[in-house]
Amino acid sequence: MNRTLLSLNVSAAMIGAFFLFLVPAAFSQHGLTLEEALDMAFEGSYTARSAREQLRASEAAAEAARLSLYSRVDMEFDVPDYSRTLFPQFNPITGRNEFFPLERTQWSGRLDVNQPLIWTNSTITLSGLLYQQQQRDLSPDGEPFRDWYTDLAIQLRQPLLVPNTQRIALRNAEIDFEESMADYVRNTLELRYAVTEQFYNLYASQERLTIQEDRVRQENETYTTGLRKYRAGLIAEVEALQFEVDLAAARNDLLAAQNTLVSRANQFKILLGMPIQDSLYCVLRDTTVAHVQIDPVEATVRAKRTRVDLQRAKNNIERSELALENVHAARSIRGDLFLSYGLNSNDAEFAGLYNDLRDTRRAVLTVSIPVFDWGKHSQDVEAAEARLRNSQLAAENLELNLEREILDLIRSIESASRRAEVLKQSRHIAEIANDISTKRYEVGTIGSTELAQARSRLLQARLSALEAVIDYHLALADMARRTAFDFRSGKELDVPR
Repeated sequence: MNRTLLSLNVSAAMIGAFFLFLVPAAFSQHGLTLEEALDMAFEGSYTARSAREQLRASEAAAEAARLSLYSRVDMEFDVPDYSRTLFPQFNPITGRNEFFPLERTQWSGRLDVNQPLIWTNSTITLSGLLYQQQQRDLSPDGEPFRDWYTDLAIQLRQPLLVPNTQRIALRNAEIDFEESMADYVRNTLELRYAVTEQFYNLYASQERLTIQEDRVRQENETYTTGLRKYRAGLIAEVEALQFEVDLAAARNDLLAAQNTLVSRANQFKILLGMPIQDSLYCVLRDTTVAHVQIDPVEATVRAKRTRVDLQRAKNNIERSELALENVHAARSIRGDLFLSYGLNSNDAEFAGLYNDLRDTRRAVLTVSIPVFDWGKHSQDVEAAEARLRNSQLAAENLELNLEREILDLIRSIESASRRAEVLKQSRHIAEIANDISTKRYEVGTIGSTELAQARSRLLQARLSALEAVIDYHLALADMARRTAFDFRSGKELDVPR
């Protein structure tokens, strides 16, 4: 039995020394503060790069919608347009339509300049046409013929008594961009929180590993003391075996803490965009817990400005109003005014094409009056109104839930702050109690059970105090994520572009 206990003692000491040497060395090559981690994530992480690309796409789409209201120039060419077919033509001699074989080759070019006018929902078009055609009657006595034609015109298309569709399209594009910008801000805040959360979790894993190392060291010392007492006949064999079991449990927990640390470190590297082969450890310079005064009204107002789903819900109200406007106009009296003035000419030679231009005029006012549709339009209006009311209800519900979430989070921060203070004091008392119990055990005034209880209380106190500090910092980070404001420092969070 003595030989077995001695072998276990030496093995425990060697393994403990191995972990005490190996674990710190594995995480001492690259220290990283929270600020440095955030900079790395904003610069090179997948989430940050993806968010920037999404924002660029939205900016381009919004700019395209704005530029669609500028002049647009289009050119089109037929080079050539060839046809050979039977062409119907009225023959005055026979008094009926007859078909004649005709071959035609046309070379043409068209130029259109379109200018939308958002103020009036109209479009002005300047169009130009020039073509040369060659025709040949394929009948036995047919002869080839060539001529030129040109047409220049300015046209106005003006819808009347309908919503301004250009203004609505532009506003929808602006809303889409506003939401995309809000999404980018929200994604950035979410990334900031994710980095902060994983940073503190990794730091907590480092501290848990240290706690477990201390536990292994203490259990190893207790085991050595127990072995010495057993050899001296001061304690029973079962008590020495219990120390052996406690040491094995401590080593097992140390292995689990090490595996958790490595796993979280690798996950953190991926989030930061670091090679997974690199080693790092978190450096937390400020572990103090201070009471932070947060005004619920201010926090709620800030949260409403940054809450993407709330902004989208309010935008849906405006979208529903615009859609309702369109639905109302779908079966109302509508007018369409078309005005055109131009010059055209036809000549056998290009040189004389512009010598005798003739003007052309056209004015058309089309009035559309809906008469009967079996009540379809009224049902469409009712559906659009219901969607508008639903959008308003959704926005109101989101606002109420947001206010509740902010109040709950403020209570969580206050609770975490108080818990951290209480558990810090509890840890201090447990450390003193453990030192006293260790000394009392060494002199034989208490047994192994009382010592194990003191060690267990110390372990639980240290872990609980660590969790309370982490919960406090994460609750503050969650508040910063929801409000884009750091209430601890009193500063607004920067959103990198």
